[in-house]
Amino acid sequence: MFKKLLYIILIFIFFPSLLLSKDLKKITIQLSWFDQFQFAGYYIAKEKGFYKEAGLDVNIKPFEFGINIPNDVAKQKFDFAVGRETLILDKSKGADIVALYALFQATPLILVSTKDSKVNSIEDFKNRTIMTTIDDSSEVSLKAMIRSHNVRLEDLNFVKHTHNINDLINKKTDVISAYISKSPFELQQKGIDYNIFDPKKFGFDMYSDLLFTSKDMIENDIDTVLAFKNASLKGWEYAYENIEESADLIIKKYNSQNLSKEELVYEGKELKKLSYFNTKKLGEIKKEKLQRIYDLYNIMGLTKNIIDFDDFIYFEDNKLVFTSNEKKYLEKRKVIKACIIPNAMPYSDIKENRLQGITSDFMKMLEKKLNINVSYVKTNNTEHSIELIKKGVCDIIPTSQLTQEGKDIMNFTKSYLDIPSVLMTKDDKPFIENLSNIKGVKIGVNRDFSSFEALKLKYPDIDFIELNNIVDGLEMVNKGEFYGYISSMGQAWYILQNDFLSHIKISGKIDERVELRIGVKKDESKLFDILNKFINTLDSETIELLSNKWVYVEHKKEFDYTLLYQILFAITVVILFLLYRQNLLNKVNKDLNKKVEEKTQELKRINETLEEKIKDEVEKNLKKDRLLVRQSKMAAMGQMIENIAHQWRQPLSVITTSASGLKIKKEVGDLDDKFFFETLDRIVNSSNYLSHTIDDFRYFFKPQDKKVKFDISNTLEKTINLLNSKFEQEHIKIVKDFQTIEVYGHETEFIQVFINILNNAKDALSLNDKDNKFIFIETKRKKDKIVIKIKDNAGGIKSKILDKVFEPYFTTKHTSKGTGIGLYMCDQIISKYMNGQIEVTNKKFEYKEQKYKGAEFTVTLFDDN
Repeated sequence: MFKKLLYIILIFIFFPSLLLSKDLKKITIQLSWFDQFQFAGYYIAKEKGFYKEAGLDVNIKPFEFGINIPNDVAKQKFDFAVGRETLILDKSKGADIVALYALFQATPLILVSTKDSKVNSIEDFKNRTIMTTIDDSSEVSLKAMIRSHNVRLEDLNFVKHTHNINDLINKKTDVISAYISKSPFELQQKGIDYNIFDPKKFGFDMYSDLLFTSKDMIENDIDTVLAFKNASLKGWEYAYENIEESADLIIKKYNSQNLSKEELVYEGKELKKLSYFNTKKLGEIKKEKLQRIYDLYNIMGLTKNIIDFDDFIYFEDNKLVFTSNEKKYLEKRKVIKACIIPNAMPYSDIKENRLQGITSDFMKMLEKKLNINVSYVKTNNTEHSIELIKKGVCDIIPTSQLTQEGKDIMNFTKSYLDIPSVLMTKDDKPFIENLSNIKGVKIGVNRDFSSFEALKLKYPDIDFIELNNIVDGLEMVNKGEFYGYISSMGQAWYILQNDFLSHIKISGKIDERVELRIGVKKDESKLFDILNKFINTLDSETIELLSNKWVYVEHKKEFDYTLLYQILFAITVVILFLLYRQNLLNKVNKDLNKKVEEKTQELKRINETLEEKIKDEVEKNLKKDRLLVRQSKMAAMGQMIENIAHQWRQPLSVITTSASGLKIKKEVGDLDDKFFFETLDRIVNSSNYLSHTIDDFRYFFKPQDKKVKFDISNTLEKTINLLNSKFEQEHIKIVKDFQTIEVYGHETEFIQVFINILNNAKDALSLNDKDNKFIFIETKRKKDKIVIKIKDNAGGIKSKILDKVFEPYFTTKHTSKGTGIGLYMCDQIISKYMNGQIEVTNKKFEYKEQKYKGAEFTVTLFDDN
């Protein structure tokens, strides 16, 4: 009896596990290289049980030389494998393989040389030795990068890769192929200076580490394919969010190469950048990009047959594939209850019992794709929403941020909207390069901001204060009670356009970002998985359109025209006075009246069409730059209005004073002919000056849809004239060295570029107490290039930020009141409209036996002729 009882107990203990092991489907995945962080997602999915949860028993096959992985997968020797961009060649040769996702959006494969080798450019590759593998040398990313610089592959000496970094250091080879995530770390550890030649820096951002399977597997066992794909992506997400933990796992169980933890962590961080390069969606794969890779291979004569990319890629995007349990759950579940926080535009608000904002459109998409209803529960704030989740009143919070408090009661989906954070201040405050540059100030932060604690730890010299909403915060900023307020970019733009545009500005970006997720009640695990699948179907274009719809707000009035109206009023008074005295001025006065009237009408027309012209100009820019262009143009407008006021103030004063003098002398009977005609001459001269300046400013505002031929030296003279009053005020001397050079392009856009550069130079010089302040402008033609150089003697730009000056919302400290995007727009205009490039360096130079240092901007135009 005892033996029987023991036997029964053993059956109950082990039988469930035996059943479970039988239920797990055995599959294999073949790796493309030796164990390292490059495959961490697959290790994690196995060790954390993600494959097991998907019903899979996965055998990860280590790499070995001499196997033909694509052919083995096509013949079903392996179920899945990891491949490089060269899979396209295998497909063109007839291999029946199908790509499921691309882990790396840009290839990690690079070429490396040491500084000592004197190989500092791709042109230096000629007649040099390159150590590479057969697979590396086959990749079109490297070939295209080399060929794009007119270097023939026949001029290079390729040798077999030893995978020993010392061969590069000891000059046994001049260049090696390597992964950006590995060799640079080894060189840094040895203290060796090196050069990197990265294909993506030259526009060749090819896919790599594609997960692929056989066509037979797709046709006969799609459930297993999708289960493995989704579990693998889940493993990669965990690996990237927990890089150090993943490195420890590799060292413990998958460290055939005996890599250190530091190496693995470095590799993980670099590969994460490549996985999210130009995308927010892990594993994104696009037919258009694969077509571009194929075209490059085809141009080089390496493809055999045309590829049907619909047959090569299995697109799960915009498809929701649910398990049978998930389908039953959705059929049973009629309504999802969502906690909505009002007064949080552009994300969410409730007006007249209707949901508005990004959340509104997001929930409509969810209802349509899941065929389920969403009901809304209005809450006061995030804390109130969490409380309602605890009580079971709500199932989800659609606009959650990942917080420790939230983790205790909710599971968080993947991020569906990743938004940079910005600092907003009064418009008289300087742009901020880094928050660490300001100390002892108060800065408001929304109570729901997930990085609040991180900000306090990172910047201990700043007093961060939690507030209930952004409007209260900006009111306190406007009153001077706070230095600034931190918010997400979307919320900042929305509120500025509505209420604070004339006196609050965005003063810079900060590192902390706002990632919106759906927070799901802990006990709703099936709902959590379903919502994650829904988010996977959203592409970046859909999210961007949804966001821009609510962030971008059209306004009829975007800045204050008061100054223009005052100028117009002053001109009108002058005209009326001249008309009144017309019978005394005879022919001279008639001519003067006619000129003033004509110029006044032109000014009215400019005023009436100015807003529409700006709008038209803004809409021509790329969609992703729409808001940046708006702020840039507004900044340029402000500068031009200031220049108009400054340059017109004196001549208007002369006209007014002269006219008053005539009136007084006439009234007292002391008006003699000499004084009369001298006064009229002053009025005529002043009016001609006004006419000349309005022509200059009118030309700046005049849009140019078509390219025209213009002389660069004349254009620079116009630009200097526009800003001349400011230069005189700051005692700045302009040193010119011009050649007569004609170019073909948009002259007004060109003027805007030089206004930005010259204003930056002027502002930098105004901060110096030096007696001698210079701006040097030089134009030269060099063969097929035209070079314009502008430098100052203001001391230069800090070296640590020199590479960032053309980024949006970044200041070089050349100006304490810049737009933050002026130089970014200069770069866009020169590259997109003028077929050129713009660079900046610090220069030491001599002028009149005096030594100076300053920033030198170089604009290079490539002559199409």
